[in-house]
Amino acid sequence: MIKVNLLSPEKKEVAKGFEAAPVVKEARESKVHVGAAVGAVVLILAIIGFMYFTQSHRLDSQTRYLAERRARKTELDNVLKTLEQLERAKIDLDRKVQVIGELKGRQKQTVFMMDELSRVLPDWVWLTRLNFSGGVLNISGRARTNHLIANFIDNLQSTNHFYDIRLNSSQRSRASGIDIFDFSINCRYRKSADKKAV
Repeated sequence: MIKVNLLSPEKKEVAKGFEAAPVVKEARESKVHVGAAVGAVVLILAIIGFMYFTQSHRLDSQTRYLAERRARKTELDNVLKTLEQLERAKIDLDRKVQVIGELKGRQKQTVFMMDELSRVLPDWVWLTRLNFSGGVLNISGRARTNHLIANFIDNLQSTNHFYDIRLNSSQRSRASGIDIFDFSINCRYRKSADKKAV
């Protein structure tokens, strides 16, 4: 049986007279290949660079998209403000048109009422003031006699446009030696005549 020493050779003391056998060192191959390591590093750097440029491009693209969306939002905000202003202007114009329509309606009603008053006004009766508000007509005037004032009230009732007629006052005074009666009447007015309400 042959014994082989696999351990690294050590210097052994050799008996005198014998020469020591030369120790041959074996060159060991390196387990790490330098070329492969450099290639791996270059490959890793290339992958990192590619990912960096890809992500940078995506970030730039998303930044541009965000800027475009913000600009579009600003445009739409301006459009919304303009629409709100137009809506307010439309509401204001609608209100003005409604007021004008009401005024025209009242104007026609007032013209009709004045026409009715002129028809029922007896001779020797003068109107000095008219105030029409909320459907109530306040009449002030002068007449030669109380009888003419009573005729005027009867004439108002006969039209059926004037109702709730009340004589507030009738005061006698003299002007140029003639008796004059100052009177005040309140009544309500409706354009459509109702035969039942007298």
